[in-house]
Amino acid sequence: MSDPVVGTARLKRQNTANVLGELRARPEPVRIVEIAERTGLTRSTVATIIDELDADGWVRRHDPAGSLGRPAARFTIAPSRFHVVGVDIGLHRVVSEVADASGDVIAAATVQHELHDGRELLRLAATTIDRALGDAALTRKDAAAVSVASVGMIDHASGRVRVIRGLDAWTELDLADELGRGFTGAVELDNDANLAALAVSQLDDCPPSFLTVQWGARLGAGLVLERRVYRGPLGAAGEIGALKVVDPWSGDAATLEAVVGAERIDEVARLVAARDPYTRLASALGPEAATAQVFERANDGERAATEIVDLLAEVAANALAPILLVLDLHRVYITGGIARGGDVLTAALERRLAAGGASPVEVRVSPFAENTVVRGAVAAALRTAWGTALDGGLGSGDRIRMEPGARPGN
Repeated sequence: MSDPVVGTARLKRQNTANVLGELRARPEPVRIVEIAERTGLTRSTVATIIDELDADGWVRRHDPAGSLGRPAARFTIAPSRFHVVGVDIGLHRVVSEVADASGDVIAAATVQHELHDGRELLRLAATTIDRALGDAALTRKDAAAVSVASVGMIDHASGRVRVIRGLDAWTELDLADELGRGFTGAVELDNDANLAALAVSQLDDCPPSFLTVQWGARLGAGLVLERRVYRGPLGAAGEIGALKVVDPWSGDAATLEAVVGAERIDEVARLVAARDPYTRLASALGPEAATAQVFERANDGERAATEIVDLLAEVAANALAPILLVLDLHRVYITGGIARGGDVLTAALERRLAAGGASPVEVRVSPFAENTVVRGAVAAALRTAWGTALDGGLGSGDRIRMEPGARPGN
């Protein structure tokens, strides 16, 4: 026989979670009557729950709108109720963002690097995190959850990077444990391309299934099927960088990452410029990376740059077309540094994909560009923090609480 007291308490906690969820879904202030209509609860029940949430600091009260009759107060989630941290640890760049409970980024720190020692990179990441927190006037104890993105194949059972190229000792480190020192909230690790996919999935016009290509010095893909990021049983889904292709400039077999990655684009641009020093591309190249100039000149219609982009698109499309065909996907998002290629890159990819039979496929550049991964990390941290809040409330009392250090289930 069920305990009626327990059943009543469980129902009350569920109602509280429903009200909180409705508030989270509405960026504009809402009235109690509107929440009641959308949740199916009575106005008196919603009013009681709002009073409790207000007492716990979960809601912000706004002045009534309008002047006729007796306008009612309106409510939103209190952004300062908790904060989260998102971190993108790349092979050439580390970014950390601090966001409030509404998802707004309130502080960020970015540093470029050329480190190859994993332990040095770990120290740099920790410093970058603390700098972002400091700019937000927060400490590690103030973060409800932290999500860390890393290149490489992630073993989610152990929380470690299992396979990575170009970074010494990275697989030997427990990144979540090392970076989590001083944090009381959950610290989780995920692949950068998967978190890029999570960021893109938050867009209003995003389809339920799509592919993201995290394209920079390294290459990986994030696969979303029916609104869920698919990682595979070993966490290896999306590791397209290791696919074997033919380098059109050398004729040699190589990995996709080695042929179309930013470093190879830089090499090819300088090779083309050396062969024809009178092109506008040649005159634009300086001592820094040439990749940006390739896309800039291609967007201007410069022949040599356009040919480079078209060959890049052909190689990438040949690798992606079978994946898109088999899974019946019709949207691809380009994320990472190469997203700066813009329309000239997306148009070239669409042409080549159509020629390979994967039509119709729409290719878009992520609106977050090279910050897509860190935005995904923030989204993942928010998901964990809200899960912890709701799970903590459902397990510890009538009110929704934040339980430091709790780890909600997936």
